Amino acid sequence: MSRYVGEVFVVRREGVLVAEPTGVVARRDADAPPQTWFATIDDETAALSLVGNGSVAAEIELVQPVPDSGSIGQVVRFLQAAPISVPAEAVVADRRDDAMDRLELVPEEWQPYEVRAGELDAHGWEAFVGRLFPVPVEEIDAVLGAGWEQLVRIAPWLVPLQTDGGDHPET
Repeated sequence: MSRYVGEVFVVRREGVLVAEPTGVVARRDADAPPQTWFATIDDETAALSLVGNGSVAAEIELVQPVPDSGSIGQVVRFLQAAPISVPAEAVVADRRDDAMDRLELVPEEWQPYEVRAGELDAHGWEAFVGRLFPVPVEEIDAVLGAGWEQLVRIAPWLVPLQTDGGDHPET
């Protein structure tokens, strides 16, 4: 089994605590629907969580092969790492149709857990693709075309855990 790190919300689903992808937002909506994938959290690990409805970084041991939906593995521990979410950048109003066209090109092979477009606030609008794992930039370029970075924010949920001899992930 391999280990990955990702930013998660700890939520109770059907009476069990699970870790779900954040979709790079800072706070979880109380009525948010279940995500396609999640990681299970055992009682011992859950006791270590200092999480409210904000996000936290988690080290996850993945099952192989990764299923099409459901549990992808077990949370090994919660990390004291800085959150990896980044503020969204607004799409220029006259480029919204271009952004929507790009969202329709996202292939299932990228294992998207969330594809969304909508208002950021009164002054902005965003297009976002959350993937289960990283996809090479060259592949994104080939599928979405040049200039996609100005229209669509793309982010993986999980990245391989790499250590530099210490006990923290390198990202």
